[in-house]
Amino acid sequence: MTVLEVAARRGRALVGGHPVGQGDETPVGWGAYAPGADLPAALVELLGEWARAAEAVERSGAGPRTGEAVRVSRTGRQLAARVSVLLRQSVDYCDPVTGVRIPLRAISTVSRVPEVSLPRRGRGRVSPVFSEPTPWASGLTVAALVAGLVLLLNLTLAVPMVAGLGLVGLLIDLVVAAGLVPALWLNRHVPTWRWVVWGAFAGMGVALLPLLVVAVRGVPAG
Repeated sequence: MTVLEVAARRGRALVGGHPVGQGDETPVGWGAYAPGADLPAALVELLGEWARAAEAVERSGAGPRTGEAVRVSRTGRQLAARVSVLLRQSVDYCDPVTGVRIPLRAISTVSRVPEVSLPRRGRGRVSPVFSEPTPWASGLTVAALVAGLVLLLNLTLAVPMVAGLGLVGLLIDLVVAAGLVPALWLNRHVPTWRWVVWGAFAGMGVALLPLLVVAVRGVPAG
């Protein structure tokens, strides 16, 4: 059984070791790898733009957990699955971001491939690599729930301390909250987790006002 590798190197997409996109709109066939089989021009274009996006992410130095890198990895896997469907062959997807090889066997269906857009280059960053709809409804719901939970926990734990120690207690609470900021900040672009991060920031920020009131007035807990 012939297994094709779908990979991206130096801004070029490779299928079975052959670079795609030799012509602007000409479908690319793979000869001995898939006799008589061609890839549609639209897929060839998507593969080319994905490979250029992968190269841009690599040059930017973005980590594998950043939003841009995650979208490159996910879209590459979806494109590899589509190649497997069209060529009716098993595919090894070589992730250009992590270097992990993922075998795709007996592919029969493939999810929708996100719209791919050319990366924006500037100041060493690539944003966005792929244009995907932002899940505002579900994302803001998650952020609101996290903000409410963080607000409740912060007030429950900090109010007694701040009421007893005043501004010193508020300072202690700020130091504890500041210790969590670096870990949260690293995940601010990670899909799904970014909503949790911003919700946590919002909850900590809103909690400052009632805690400040307690610190100034010395209102006793309870």
